[in-house]
Amino acid sequence: MTTGFLFDSYPVGNTMVSWIKDNNSMTRIEDVWTPSIYVACNNKSDLEKLSDNKKILPYVIKADQVKRFEKVTDLEKTLVLQIQLQDSNSILQLAKAIETSYKFGKFRLYNVDVPPTQSYFYEHDIFPFGKFSKNGSWTSHDDIESTDYEIPDFKIMHLSIIPKKQNKLARFSDKIGSIILDDITVSSNDEVDTILEFVKTIKDQDPDIIITENGDTFDFPYLIHRAQEHHISNRLVLGREKVPLQKPKQAGTSFFSYGRMYFKPTTIKLFGRIHIDCKSCFIWNEENDLHGIYEISRVCRMPLQTASRASIGKCMSSLQFYNATKRGLLIPWKPTMAEAFKPRNELLIGDRGGLIFEPEIGVYENVVELDFASLYGTIMEKKNISAETILCNCCPDSENKVPELNYHICKRIGIVPQTLKILLKKRKLYTELLARGQDSKSNIYEARKSALKWILVTSFGYLGFNNAKFGRIDAHMAVCAFARQILLQAVRISEQNGFQVLHGIVDSLWLYKKGSTRKEHEQLRDEIAHATGFDMSLDVYKWLVFLSSKEDETIPVANRYFGAFDTGKLKIRGTETRRHDTPMFFKKCQMEILVLMATANNISKVQDLMPQVLEIYKKYCTMLENQIVNPEDLAFTTRASKNTDDYKINSIQKDAMLQLKEEGELVKAGQKVQYVITDYSRKTKRTSPLSMAKNKYDVKRYVKLLAQSCSTVTKPFGTEITFEEGLKRSLHSSSKFYNC
Repeated sequence: MTTGFLFDSYPVGNTMVSWIKDNNSMTRIEDVWTPSIYVACNNKSDLEKLSDNKKILPYVIKADQVKRFEKVTDLEKTLVLQIQLQDSNSILQLAKAIETSYKFGKFRLYNVDVPPTQSYFYEHDIFPFGKFSKNGSWTSHDDIESTDYEIPDFKIMHLSIIPKKQNKLARFSDKIGSIILDDITVSSNDEVDTILEFVKTIKDQDPDIIITENGDTFDFPYLIHRAQEHHISNRLVLGREKVPLQKPKQAGTSFFSYGRMYFKPTTIKLFGRIHIDCKSCFIWNEENDLHGIYEISRVCRMPLQTASRASIGKCMSSLQFYNATKRGLLIPWKPTMAEAFKPRNELLIGDRGGLIFEPEIGVYENVVELDFASLYGTIMEKKNISAETILCNCCPDSENKVPELNYHICKRIGIVPQTLKILLKKRKLYTELLARGQDSKSNIYEARKSALKWILVTSFGYLGFNNAKFGRIDAHMAVCAFARQILLQAVRISEQNGFQVLHGIVDSLWLYKKGSTRKEHEQLRDEIAHATGFDMSLDVYKWLVFLSSKEDETIPVANRYFGAFDTGKLKIRGTETRRHDTPMFFKKCQMEILVLMATANNISKVQDLMPQVLEIYKKYCTMLENQIVNPEDLAFTTRASKNTDDYKINSIQKDAMLQLKEEGELVKAGQKVQYVITDYSRKTKRTSPLSMAKNKYDVKRYVKLLAQSCSTVTKPFGTEITFEEGLKRSLHSSSKFYNC
């Protein structure tokens, strides 16, 4: 019997290989297992004939008729054909062989695109980093709902590869200069010796987890190429499995999502070790970064190398697939659940999204913010909203109705609410643990809670995603209808208690009542929570600023504000500090100013701090003028919406991309481009890509942009910092103030 923590699993032929971590040892175990796909057909005799088809026989171990719920709306199980594969890696080949051998639509295929490792986890009810015993079958010594689970002491090492650059940018043709593994540097005049010594170092050091920056996009593809050049690629074994690193079939893919282009590099995985590329990890933070990924890997039952790179929607899907498997429900290869027909007036009512009260532009004191905790996820769980529960055929008499739309909701628990239950429960438990005060694990709890929050935030959008396996736009509309009703109910209760609504957005309210006390705020929160049935959090601001649009000072912006809580902490949305494209230099300056302002207890005290604010601005201007700022801190970050050659109009972004192209690096749609402004005075603005930048930049342009950044947070208090006036301040009487 082997007992320990499940570290990693992956298929090899007709076996599933797993690695178990116990104390300081790592044990490899094999389990003879392959996944199955399921085939449904209206004519049952055709299912029997399918299993004898010569085109599919090479892929199949056995085929049996079994009973499963074919569709999420089914009330009874039906006979389907379960086909067990010879090899875990031939699922798509088998599915395509079935599709191309018969008339389109004759057979309906299920569980085709579920990764084999995840299918193995679902079937055996195990999860990564859980504690188990393996003796033929798996025995659990862990609870996936636990918040106090143990994580083994993994050996984690950071890897970087330094090429001998012949040009401004590194190329695959450049020889390896050195390979750094934490404090170990591997280097030799002979490149072959460098590579082989590195392989030996990995074996000797035996790390469990290797962390890289751009390991998927450059480090490992470059290392593979250099090994191939010297015909030693078969010796480039970095995992515990004796499998050399393989060159990716493609560099990656560009895709469009939520109005933006993204680029996802091809994942390079290790076998028996874990490779995490922090640049490809969607929840990577500088501190306790791995704990959030551990949590997602456990809860969503996904291998860590997959979970760290997967979209949040895929993580959510994996948890849904687990619950579907336990129900005996098949997972459709191609979703077919259509939107219910709606007349035009019903569409106008249903397709309205969340409720928003535009903010009152200005500066306020003693503002209370009431925020529903995970409102959309909680609505889905409490109101039982899922693709199959809206307008079900079995419960037309259900008293659970969607507001405004009057859709009835099924009495049976839906797959989506069942999935959300564990996420909501664990997030609430982590919140309670953090509320108790200082704890040695507070940072870990915060990382886990944050990871769960991202999945919960995505769960609503994924409900309306056209490729979601258990999604449907009618369910998406139902959630919005409930959210509008709940927020409107909260507004009415607030106004009945004498509070003015300054701003409201989907699940949050900002309220003001002259002279209101903490006790009144808490009573209001409890009254709303009791009336709506949904918990709320409470925060009180010493002062709060709602900002206008940059283009028009009379137009409010729903998500652009900043303020200081009565605890001294800041909340910032929509300013330069929060924007991903803003240079770090501007963020540091604006944050230093905001931290200073947060010490003030009211608007008047903030105004008194303006001379100190100007000194901070001067300090940063001096750094720019003395040319001592690191180019990395001055780099703007943008995401390419097209491939380099597809841009027709000249822009700062295109200028940087063309320079990269000249050095042999083609930027693909969705990839990030970082650049430093070197000359803004010319008609054709000049930049330098960060990877090619030297300590040269347009001081005048950066000082001007710094002034604009500082003015974002000082202008509402009557002080506008302008470049044209040097470092003088100009007071504007047009600013609005609201004092208690």
